[in-house]
Amino acid sequence: MAAGPLKLMAKARAGEAEALGELCALYRNYLRMIVRTGLGPKLRERVELSDVVQEALVEVVRQFPQFTGQNEAALVGWLRRLVGQKLADLGRYHNRAKRAAGGVAVPLDAPWGGPGGDDAGQGTGRLLDRLALDQTSPSEAASRRELTVLLADALAALPEPEAEVLWLYHAEGLSFEAIGDRLGLSRKSTRGIWARGLKALKRSLDGPPGGSIRYTAPDTRGN
Repeated sequence: MAAGPLKLMAKARAGEAEALGELCALYRNYLRMIVRTGLGPKLRERVELSDVVQEALVEVVRQFPQFTGQNEAALVGWLRRLVGQKLADLGRYHNRAKRAAGGVAVPLDAPWGGPGGDDAGQGTGRLLDRLALDQTSPSEAASRRELTVLLADALAALPEPEAEVLWLYHAEGLSFEAIGDRLGLSRKSTRGIWARGLKALKRSLDGPPGGSIRYTAPDTRGN
């Protein structure tokens, strides 16, 4: 049986390189999701998502001795801050390269409607909210980030078309028609893929830990 995050954290702190590698693998899908969220469409035209994820993993290994948290929520928060700094550095570098003016980096810890330009996520951090996660009580607030990890793994396990349609609709806010145009599909086919994907996510995430997803039809206005 695979070791859980707390056991891997303890072994990694004890100097076991293999455990640190397993810990990185455990959160690779999560890192990929928050990198994609933070890059934004414009910056993704200039850098490869997989390259940024790999660079983030290198930073995780390099900086792990500085991590002092004792639970998964602390680890997830640390990973978000680390990746947020990496993306802020990338944004500044590419803004300088283009001699662009006025770019404002938005930390990944606060992507919900914060200030920023086209490269700053544009509210893509609302993926969980748009999927209507049933996480409302104060006692459940601490587990929300862990649930984000589960969501990242569930998305990664979906067939690629379903994962892509869900991402484009819920994270990037595209209409079914716009997604169909991008993927070469009809609006009806796109909506069907969305429905299958969302039901699969509900099956994956329903029940403990972390609550469940309420399956609700989207607002069809403009979609």
